[in-house]
Amino acid sequence: VGGNGGAVGPPHDGIATRKQRDYIYNSLVKPIEVLAQGFDMFGARPMPPMDILLDRQELADVMSYLLTLK
Repeated sequence: VGGNGGAVGPPHDGIATRKQRDYIYNSLVKPIEVLAQGFDMFGARPMPPMDILLDRQELADVMSYLLTLK
């Protein structure tokens, strides 16, 4: 956020206006299946599935936050 992405992912500014809820959720829990355009060249999962690292509430909190980024 703030226009800064990373080596394996784009900035999240405006993600909620560019992508639908299902895309955002799947990018968190199935990152190897949902790679951001331009970042698919790495050929490897950029992050572990968040549903194995976060509990249900934490995942819901991350989703809620991302959906505010318009």
